[in-house]
Amino acid sequence: MTDDYALTPVPKENSVSALRIVMVCVGIIVALPAFILGAELGSAHGFRIGALAIFLGGGFLSVIAMATGTVGANTRLNTAMLTKRTFGSIGGRLVSVILALTMLGWFGVTAELFGRGVHEVMTRLGWSAMPEEINLVIGGLLMTGTTVLGFAALQRLSNITVPLLAALIAWTAWLTLRQKGADALWVSGLSPPTLGDGISAIVGGLSVAVTIFPDLSRFCRSAKDARIAAFMTYGVAMPTVLLLAMIPSVLTQQRDLIIIMVTVGLGAPALVLLIMKAWATNAGNLYSAALSAANSLGVRSQRSVVIMGGCVGTLLAVAGISQAFIPFLIILGICIPPIAGIYVADFFSQQHQGKFNLPAVGSFNYVAFACWFLGIGIAIAGQMSMLSFTSIPSADSILIAAGSFLFTQRLRRWRGERKKAQA
Repeated sequence: MTDDYALTPVPKENSVSALRIVMVCVGIIVALPAFILGAELGSAHGFRIGALAIFLGGGFLSVIAMATGTVGANTRLNTAMLTKRTFGSIGGRLVSVILALTMLGWFGVTAELFGRGVHEVMTRLGWSAMPEEINLVIGGLLMTGTTVLGFAALQRLSNITVPLLAALIAWTAWLTLRQKGADALWVSGLSPPTLGDGISAIVGGLSVAVTIFPDLSRFCRSAKDARIAAFMTYGVAMPTVLLLAMIPSVLTQQRDLIIIMVTVGLGAPALVLLIMKAWATNAGNLYSAALSAANSLGVRSQRSVVIMGGCVGTLLAVAGISQAFIPFLIILGICIPPIAGIYVADFFSQQHQGKFNLPAVGSFNYVAFACWFLGIGIAIAGQMSMLSFTSIPSADSILIAAGSFLFTQRLRRWRGERKKAQA
C-alpha cells in the first residue's frame, strides 16, 4: 500500500461487492466493547427488551449508514475528504483531526484491553503468561502490520475472523443454553424495562461507525450495493451476533464473554476469539485514523501515517489510556455523529446541481461549523436529559445538524434567487 486512495477517489475498477463490505464492517464493528454492551442490556432489561433494543437500534443505524454509505459510494471519497468538501479546505482538516484522535484513542484502548485479556485468559488456563505490556505491544505491531497493507488486507482478515467469530459465539450460546436451560432467558432484568434507553445505548455506541462508513462504502460498486451492505451489516449481522453474545451473558449474569467461554470449558477458543476480534477491530480503527490523519496533514503516503499512528496508539496503550482518556474519547464521540448529518445533507442538497464533486469553496464553511456545534449542543443536552426529540442523543444531533444545514442552504439559495429577480 502507498496511499490506498487517501487523497483521491477510489477508481471504479477497484470496487468490490456488497458482501465483501459487509464482511469487513462486521469484522470491525462487532468488537469486545459491543459484547459488553449487549451483556449489560440483557442483564439490566432482560432478554426480551434487550433483544428488541438491539434489533430496533440496528434498524435505526442501518438507515443512517444507508445515507452515509450512499454518499461514499457515489463520490468514492473517504470521510475525511467528504468533510473537507463540506467544511472547507482548512475547516475539513480540523474535523479530520477530531476523527483521527477518536479512532487512534480507541485503538489504544482496544490494544490495552487486548493485552490485559490475553494475560487473564492464559492465567486462568494455567499457562505461562507474559506481562500485559508485552502482549499489547505484540498485538499493536500485528494490528499495525495488517493495516499497512490497506483495504485488501482488511478484506482477507475479515474473511477469517467473521466466520470464526460467528461460530465461536454460537457455540458458546448453545453450551450455556444446554447447561442453564432456555427458561432462564425469560427472567426479568434487574432494572425496569426501558426500551428507549436500550435503543439509545446501541445507536450511541455505534454512531461513530456509521459516520465513517464512507471509508469502506467508497469501494462499493454502486450506491445500491452500499445500501445493501449497510442494511446487512447494521440491520442483520450486527444484531444477530450481539443477540448470540447476549444469551450466555443473561444466563450466567456475567458481562465478559471471554470469561464465560473459559468457564464453560472453551478456554483455547476464547483466546483465539480475543486475539482475532481485537486484531480485526483495531486494524479498522487504525485504517480510519490514518485516512483522517493523511487528509489533515496532506500526506499522500498512508503507509508512513499508519506506522506512525500504530506506534502512537501502542504507546498510549502501554501508558494506560483506558484509565485516563476514556471520558475524553466519549466526549469526542459526541462530536462526531453531527458530522454525518451535515455532509449527507450537503451531498443531497447539491447532488442535483452537480456541484458536490467540485473542490471545496473557501477555507472555512462557517455555516457547516455552526450547524455542527448546534448538533453537539443537542447531543450534550440529550445526555443530560435536558432536551430530546427521539430519546436518542446521537440521533437527535444528526437530525438537528442535517436539518439546520438544509435550512440554511435553502435560505441561501432563496436569497440568491431573490437578488437575481430584483436585478
